[in-house]
Amino acid sequence: MRPEKALKVALIGNPSVGKSTLFSRLTGIGVLISNYPGTTMEVAHGRVVHDDILLDLTDLPGIYSLDTLNPEEKTVLNYLKEEKPDIILNVIDSTRLERNLYLTLELLELDTPVIVALNMVDEAAMIGIQIDHEQFAGLLGTAVIPTSAQKGTGLEELMHAFRTPHAADGQRHVRYDRHVESYIEQLKAMGLRRNEAVLLLSHGNTEGRSEDIATAVAIMRDEITSSHEAPVLEILAGNRYSEAGLIARSVMRHKPASQMSLRERIDDLLVSPLWGFAILAAIMLAMLLTVFFVGGFLEELIVGTFDQYILQPVTAALSAHPLIQVIVEYTLIGVQAGFGIVVPYIMTFYVLMALLENSGYLTRAAFLLDEIMHRFKLHGRAMIPMILGFGCSVPAIMSTKALQTRRERIVTSTLVCLVPCSARSIVILDLVASFVSIWAGLSIYVLMLIIAVVVAWLLGRIVKGEEMGLVLEMVPLRVPGVKDVVEKTWMQMKEFIYVAFPLLIAGSAVLGVLQYVGFLDLMNSLLSPITTGWLGLPDFTATALIFGILRKEMALETLAIMAGTANFSLAMTPLQMYVFAVFTTIYMPCIASIAMLKRVLGWKDTAWITLLTVVLALLVSGLIAQIVPVIMSLL
Repeated sequence: MRPEKALKVALIGNPSVGKSTLFSRLTGIGVLISNYPGTTMEVAHGRVVHDDILLDLTDLPGIYSLDTLNPEEKTVLNYLKEEKPDIILNVIDSTRLERNLYLTLELLELDTPVIVALNMVDEAAMIGIQIDHEQFAGLLGTAVIPTSAQKGTGLEELMHAFRTPHAADGQRHVRYDRHVESYIEQLKAMGLRRNEAVLLLSHGNTEGRSEDIATAVAIMRDEITSSHEAPVLEILAGNRYSEAGLIARSVMRHKPASQMSLRERIDDLLVSPLWGFAILAAIMLAMLLTVFFVGGFLEELIVGTFDQYILQPVTAALSAHPLIQVIVEYTLIGVQAGFGIVVPYIMTFYVLMALLENSGYLTRAAFLLDEIMHRFKLHGRAMIPMILGFGCSVPAIMSTKALQTRRERIVTSTLVCLVPCSARSIVILDLVASFVSIWAGLSIYVLMLIIAVVVAWLLGRIVKGEEMGLVLEMVPLRVPGVKDVVEKTWMQMKEFIYVAFPLLIAGSAVLGVLQYVGFLDLMNSLLSPITTGWLGLPDFTATALIFGILRKEMALETLAIMAGTANFSLAMTPLQMYVFAVFTTIYMPCIASIAMLKRVLGWKDTAWITLLTVVLALLVSGLIAQIVPVIMSLL
């Protein structure tokens, strides 16, 4: 029987502890992702029924504590205050127990039952860490369930724990300094709960409280500060860290592990000044070559099969009004372009990106590049959105919200727009690498790196704002799970399948109609001073560049439609293909990226970034088109 009332469960934990993976394991399909009201912070909601228990789960943003009140922590605090969950599921990383326990101790002081998911126990065992979860549960006064979200172990025990959670009043409370404890007791005598007293002493925000309480809190904070010669928040944090360390040392056992030394040696290599950069360069080059060769093989197979068994027979057998024939032919070419050009390259790229993300390598790349990023007045963590940008600009721009200052978000988002995403890589690899040379294709990536370095140096000195340090969480190295890689790849691919593919087919049909009535010829002639005059391209490329604003890979698909063939060497010279690819790689972000820029930065900064990319594209690709023929004539 389906239960009538759902238990509200809030998943809370540090970043990179496997919280979202555990949430996905528990909820499966039917997850709703939305912004928390009044914020840009995303939360995920999902429901699951186990026996006669209905759970309403919410995956909140990853936080390190409840006491610094950054946007993520405010979102979590507001959720706890307004939604009043029945249970808090605190997900902690077994390999970093002491650090994670700081947040756990804060959550245990709230008036809400807490269940601890001791996640990544398999990874902890691999590096020689064993945790006595029964002793751990006794010390915390709540249920502690060992889990591995990646492998799906411990979920049954976790569901049983939801059935009979421990009472909140039996959970462990931090024993603060004796002066602080005495003031907490005084505030409790004035009608406050313990967690309210701790929060008031921490921040002194007495808005909405009585005058007596406000006065008492102000006096207490002054007394604590003067007697300890340190801020109250610092004293309370020190007490929590001390207790977290005591608990961790009590329940952890270190044993030799067969893979411990090997993993440490690999980790040292990945972040070493010499080998780390060599490995990073090798990984990026290997990714591009893999995408090129695997994607090229699949493209040839798919395009050839589609052309032989579908496109040619259908168009040859079709006898109808010329307009109908054009619509059918262009629609089939659109289908062929989608399956034959986009799927082989973009799917291969997303699989490789999922492997890098799930292995934990991306954070090591960010750490490795931290010193270089500081020269551009950015933190190493700003490198993560740029690496993600090789997959897709939209989630990469979204991830800049984790950066601490608006200045960092503006500069990093601009650089993300200059990173060749998988859609732009399709243009580079399928147009230049395939029909000019692989080295010509790779040279575009080198060119984009030079442009990004110059732009980063300039923006680092032009864009004003606060420069802030940031602690980067180094997630453990792990072997990516096949299921996780497949799920992450599908999450990226389904946007194309559900959104871009129908748009491509409809757009191809519209192109056929516009071509039939002569509108495309008119538009191409109007833009010919730029396309043929300055860029030296065939006039029909104007249509492809305009459609590329919708999605970057559509520029290549539309180019194939306008050229009437996917063998671009029959319609363009090698230099024209190179210039087209450079312009497409640089000029304005796609519509989805522009929408995300607006969401993160606002319309003003989005407009400036868009204008900058268009000017850069015209300048760089135009100079290539004008200068290369002169150089070739001299040689």
